[in-house]
Amino acid sequence: MDLTKVIDALVLLTAILLLKNYLVKRKLNPGGLPLPPGPSRLPIIGNLFGIDLGAQWLTYAAWGKKYGDLLYVEILGTKVLVLNSEEIAKDLLDKRSQNYSDRPQVLMAFLMGWEFNVGFIPYGDYWRKHRKAMHQGLKPEAVMNYRPLQLEKVHQLVRNFIHTPKDIQEHIKFTASTIMMVVYGYEMAPQNDRFASIADRASEMLTNSFFPGAALVNTFPILQYLPEWCPGTGFKQFARECRQLTREMRDAPYEYVKRTMAAGTAPQSMVSEMIQNKEEVTIIKSVAGTTYAAAVETSSSALSAFVLAMIMFPEVQKKAQAEIDMVTSGYRLPEYDDRDSLVYIEAIYRETLRWAQVTPLGVPHVTTESDIYKGYYIPKGTTVFANIWAMTHNESQYPDPMRFMPERFINPDGGLTDDLAQQQFGFGRRICVGRHLADAAVWLAIVNILAVFDLGKAKDEHGRVLEPAAEWTPGVIIHPKPYPFSITPRSTHLAELAQNTSNS
Repeated sequence: MDLTKVIDALVLLTAILLLKNYLVKRKLNPGGLPLPPGPSRLPIIGNLFGIDLGAQWLTYAAWGKKYGDLLYVEILGTKVLVLNSEEIAKDLLDKRSQNYSDRPQVLMAFLMGWEFNVGFIPYGDYWRKHRKAMHQGLKPEAVMNYRPLQLEKVHQLVRNFIHTPKDIQEHIKFTASTIMMVVYGYEMAPQNDRFASIADRASEMLTNSFFPGAALVNTFPILQYLPEWCPGTGFKQFARECRQLTREMRDAPYEYVKRTMAAGTAPQSMVSEMIQNKEEVTIIKSVAGTTYAAAVETSSSALSAFVLAMIMFPEVQKKAQAEIDMVTSGYRLPEYDDRDSLVYIEAIYRETLRWAQVTPLGVPHVTTESDIYKGYYIPKGTTVFANIWAMTHNESQYPDPMRFMPERFINPDGGLTDDLAQQQFGFGRRICVGRHLADAAVWLAIVNILAVFDLGKAKDEHGRVLEPAAEWTPGVIIHPKPYPFSITPRSTHLAELAQNTSNS
C-alpha cells in the first residue's frame, strides 16, 4: 500500500475524530464558553504532576494567585473546580446549592466500607432521611442538654493532663469520650479504648484514599475486578482490612446500646432515642457512626493545633490567662456561661479555626448539572473543592496569616467582629450538622486548659530549647505533626481545683 495514502488516511481520520470531539463538546457547552482558568493540562494525567497530593490546598492557593480564585484543573480524568475565595464558595455552594450539593462517588471509599458515611451519600431523598435523623440529635436545642456532660469530660481531660502530662496527645483524643456518650451513652476508657481505636484506624485509612489521584482504582475502576495476586492490586487487601474496621465501627457500638437497653441500664443517647422512635436500623448505624468518626478527628485536630499555637505564641497565652483570672478570680474553673465575658478567649477559639484548618479542602461537592458562572462554563459532574486554607490565609482579609493573632477578631472598641471563622464547617446544604456540639466542646477545652496550665517549649537533655514547627499530616482531615512541648500547672491551687472536679 502507498505510504502516502496511509498517512493521508490517518490525517483524515484524526481530523474526523477531532471534529467529532469538538461537536460533542459544543453540544455539551452550546454557548462555547471557556472553562474557568487554570494551568495547562497534559493528556490523560491532566495536572497530576504539578500538584502536591499531600497538601493540595497549598498548590491550589498558589495557582489561585496566578489564575484567580475560580480555578479549574484535571487529575487523571477527574474535572476539578477549586474555590479559593469565600465569596465564590457562598455564590455557588450556598446560593446555588441545588446544583452543588451532591458528592463525588469515590470507588476506593466504597471498597473500604465507608459508603454508610452520611457525608458521602449522594444528594437526594435517601440522604435527606439521614440528614433529618442526624439533625434531631445535634440541633442547637438538643446540644444545650449536653453542656454538663461536656464540662465533665473537659474536667476529666484536665485531670489527665496533670496525671500524665507526657501523654497529652493521647489525652486530646479523649475528647472523643464526649461524643461517645452523646451518641451511644458509652463511657470510653481513658486509653486504648476498643471503639475509639477502631474508628481512629478506619479514619486514618480513609484519608489516604479519598482525593482524586490518591488511589489508582478511582481512575480505572476495572482494576477492582482483578485478582489480588496481580501486580498493582495491593489496594484490595488495604480496602478489605478497612472494611472490616468500618463494619465493626458501625455495628459494635449499636449492639452495645441494644444490650444496655435490654438490661435497663442504658443512659439517654442519640442511638437509644432513635431506637425508641423506631428509626430504621441502617439509618441509626449510619448516622451514629458518621457523627462519632467526624467528631473524633476534627476535635482532636483543633485542640492539638491550639496547644501548638500557645507554645509558639506565648504572649497570646499570657493575655488569655489574665482575662480568665479576671472573670474567675482564681477561685473556680471557667464554665460555658462565662463565654460572653471572655472576649479574648473567644478570639483565640476563632483564630484556632482560622490558623489551622481541620479540613483544608473541606469535603468535595459535585455538580449535578452544568452551570455558568461569571462567563465560565462548569461541566456537569465536576468535583468542587472549597479551599478553606486559601480563604483563611487570604492576606487581604487576614494580614500576616501565618501568625496566630486573636486580635484580628476584636474590634477597636473591644468587642468581637462579625467574622465567626466558621468556614471549616462547610457550605450550603452539606454544612456540618455537628458544628454546634463541636463549637462548645472545643471552646470549653481551650478555656479550661488555659485556666490551669502553662504550655511551653520543651528542652533537651542539655537544656537547649526545642523549637516546635507548624507542620501538618496529609489527608482529608489533617493534624499537626508531633511536636515537643512542656505542660505544667500554673499553680498548686489551680491544680487542686482541677483535681477536685472529680468530686463535683
